[in-house]
Amino acid sequence: MNLTIPDFPARIEIEIASDCNLRCTYCPRHFVNTLKGYIDFHLFEKIIKEAISYPDTILVLHRRGESMLHPEFKKMLELVSGRFKEVQMATNATLLNKDKYEAIVNGLTFLSFSLDTPENFDQTRIPAKYSKVESKILDFLDYNKGRVLTQASMVKTVKTAEEECAKFKSVWTDRVDRVRIYDQHSSDGNFGSLKNPRVIRKPCVMPFYEILVYDSGNVARCNHDWNSDNSASMGDLKKNGIKEIWHGEKYEELRKQQRTLQFDDSVCTRCDCWYPEIGRQGTGETWEKS
Repeated sequence: MNLTIPDFPARIEIEIASDCNLRCTYCPRHFVNTLKGYIDFHLFEKIIKEAISYPDTILVLHRRGESMLHPEFKKMLELVSGRFKEVQMATNATLLNKDKYEAIVNGLTFLSFSLDTPENFDQTRIPAKYSKVESKILDFLDYNKGRVLTQASMVKTVKTAEEECAKFKSVWTDRVDRVRIYDQHSSDGNFGSLKNPRVIRKPCVMPFYEILVYDSGNVARCNHDWNSDNSASMGDLKKNGIKEIWHGEKYEELRKQQRTLQFDDSVCTRCDCWYPEIGRQGTGETWEKS
């Protein structure tokens, strides 16, 4: 496990929009009802301007909401196009229309579709309809022709039968580059908690690897930090730069707690979704296209 600190975060998540047009039954948004924000374009520009000095950075353009809701979505993709090692995004695909195809193919390197099985979709991803979303995705895939790597992902709840997982995999395996099924988290209102917690705690690599920016400009700990705006955040990019916050006292203290596994941080203490390795959380499965 590599717990060295790079000069600049290897991965930056920017929440373009915290607002969402769906009410998915298993989403932690139920516990944070005020998420209606959109990042200011000038703040987005500021972040990108600092980050482009590090072209090996992995850029992620989503978090708690649906990024395609942002009125300047295409403009943002044009700004980052060709400037980073990878540019990733997840979407519920309800707004995946033809007018966005060119910007997506030119701006992203990876696009994940958040879905469910055909039988459950309409009941869990309210008010979206599976037939319409599937049609949008298939139309985009035909246009894409493999230029942007694609993924179909599904949340596995305690009610999800193994047969349903197998069905989801069979539906999407030959259509996208990767299929992912991961365990539901945060269902009790504690962000990052799991129904079946992992017993042997290990240090989490996230504070040594990535930085997450809310739509407000506040910096959160990681993708399981859903509600740490204002004083509970790691910093404010409206006031300071990425590098300054990355090497600041709050991050140093968080890394110390991870190294020693002695926690008093309000988020990390209750989290079961820690990452023992970069890109490998260990709470789900993925299948690559052969």
